[in-house]
Amino acid sequence: MDSQEVPRLSRALNYLDRILFVAIGLILGAMVLDVTIQVVFRYIVQDPPVWTEEAARYLLAWDVFLAMGLAFGRGSHIVVDALMMVLPKIGKRVLAIFGNVLVLVFLFLLLRYGITMVQLTSNTTSTGLGLNIGVVYASLPTGAAISMLYVLVRLWDLIRGDDRSLGSEAMMVD
Repeated sequence: MDSQEVPRLSRALNYLDRILFVAIGLILGAMVLDVTIQVVFRYIVQDPPVWTEEAARYLLAWDVFLAMGLAFGRGSHIVVDALMMVLPKIGKRVLAIFGNVLVLVFLFLLLRYGITMVQLTSNTTSTGLGLNIGVVYASLPTGAAISMLYVLVRLWDLIRGDDRSLGSEAMMVD
């Protein structure tokens, strides 16, 4: 990668971060509205619409998997770093590369089997909303693909020797 491609990639990832953040917020707002409708109709009208529970579940699935991608992008997943604290800098880098490769393999499996689930459910519709279930299951491969993109960028940075990709561990004294 030449020096021009890195800033372009960085700008693209920042743009993706913003899109994900807005989408997650909008979905969360839709979930709050949906659950509010459910509560009002259940306790005041005493006749809740059948679609509200289904909509909340499907929105939650999309919210979770998009947030997974955003968390990978921001490096905000929970990390057990006890081993990283005692390793020298090269050991930290090797362990971080190994960990990211494992995560990449897991995300690839999520992507692969998520696509299979979308294919298996694409001819099924939900009972309450009449929504194609494949659309709901598409949240899994979408979140996995977004996460893979961020992990690949982090892995590339680690291989190049960029200490910022080590996260908070890079700040520790060797």
